[in-house]
Amino acid sequence: MSSSGIGAPAPRLASITFPRPVPGGAALADLLGTGDECAWIRFGEGLVGLGAAARFTTTGPDRFKAARRWWMAATAAEAADTARTAVPDAGLPRRSPLAFAAFAFADDSPVDSVLVVPEFVVGSAGGRSWLSWQVDLDAPEYAGRAAAGWRPDVEEAEERLSALLAASPRSRPGAAPALELSDGVISPDGYREAVARGLREIEAGTLTKLVLARDALVTGTVDVPRVLRTLTERYRDCWTYAVGGLIGSTPEMLVKVDGDSARARVLAGTLDRDGAPTGAEGADHARRHLAEDPKQRHEHRLAVDSLTERLAPFTTALDAPHEPFVLELPNVWHLATDVTARLVGADGARRTGPGALALTEVLHPTAAVCGTPRETAAALIHRLEAEDRGMDRGLYAGPVGWLDGNGNGEFGIALRGAVVEDEHTVRLYAGCGIVAASDPAAELAETTAKMRPMLQALGLRA
Repeated sequence: MSSSGIGAPAPRLASITFPRPVPGGAALADLLGTGDECAWIRFGEGLVGLGAAARFTTTGPDRFKAARRWWMAATAAEAADTARTAVPDAGLPRRSPLAFAAFAFADDSPVDSVLVVPEFVVGSAGGRSWLSWQVDLDAPEYAGRAAAGWRPDVEEAEERLSALLAASPRSRPGAAPALELSDGVISPDGYREAVARGLREIEAGTLTKLVLARDALVTGTVDVPRVLRTLTERYRDCWTYAVGGLIGSTPEMLVKVDGDSARARVLAGTLDRDGAPTGAEGADHARRHLAEDPKQRHEHRLAVDSLTERLAPFTTALDAPHEPFVLELPNVWHLATDVTARLVGADGARRTGPGALALTEVLHPTAAVCGTPRETAAALIHRLEAEDRGMDRGLYAGPVGWLDGNGNGEFGIALRGAVVEDEHTVRLYAGCGIVAASDPAAELAETTAKMRPMLQALGLRA
């Protein structure tokens, strides 16, 4: 595997993609056996990355630009050699080379943003599955043959995959390991105080909305594959992700780019389902306390507007329904709006306008995870979370997803998740949107509800 950062040469990626059943006839989630895989799964379909052909890390305010430059350089070899790497079955999506990516929330975070190019990508969509084998032509094991014209082929891909799966230790079913939950850097009392201070800034007219987060610590032997598989089962309508130690199941899509179309799912406005009515009574309860609540609707509209205002210059058509819908998840209800757009500068496989990664940079961070105005909210988040209490969000609430060599990709917002700090430590994060009508105790309770998916998956909450 090649590993690089800013200034290091990019790999020369080449790949081959062909129809293939998921290895072992399993579901995609069953491939999550070591905890090192990359994943992007929803409703049982999506992508899983095995092994690593290349990796890029970067930090700072130019992290998106640096990643984009590296990716363009890494995929240039294949772009110039498409005849060798064409998909044998035209019915399959053209998604290679492909990288998984996760970016830090803040410009000044010391935490690495990362692009991971798996050696193998197993994909599944619409009842069909495929395999991509991705290699760095400059890696020692391939450089000599590549100079003589060698490129990846199906037969060798199968051999390499079999060897990789045979050599990888797999997690075994069994009782969930004993884990302990404790306060993080920001305690519950500290969080209430931070919310109260944020409210004073809102009352003073400094800003309209502020999103504040807190963390919690889980210690013990964490079975990451079990956690991810549980999330794919319990939260099927969410995007379960795993990239470079960042894991979770987000309900919020920052942007999906497919050819000339873009989509986003905006969430803001939350109601806990713990102890709430079920069935028809529950739906009525959610409608009254979300869809008809001025505070919740105001918070939601700020999030929608922040996304559409930044997306609009890159579109020829944009649709964002005025009325949100109520999204029902196992732990909470959300107010949600699905935004669709047609992008400028895209015509089939040819693209002259921005791709998924460029749009991700434009859109991040939205009001759903930062606030309004964006720059004012980001500065206040840094003061209340990092300076006053010593918590850096790192990859939490940053973009996470995948991108391919054609500018397509999907980036969600890294919510309902955690960072695996080491084999015995996982740090959970959750945040809430603070507006003038917010109450510190209620916002604290909402963060607990938002941590529930990870706590359930870890076996710490029924």
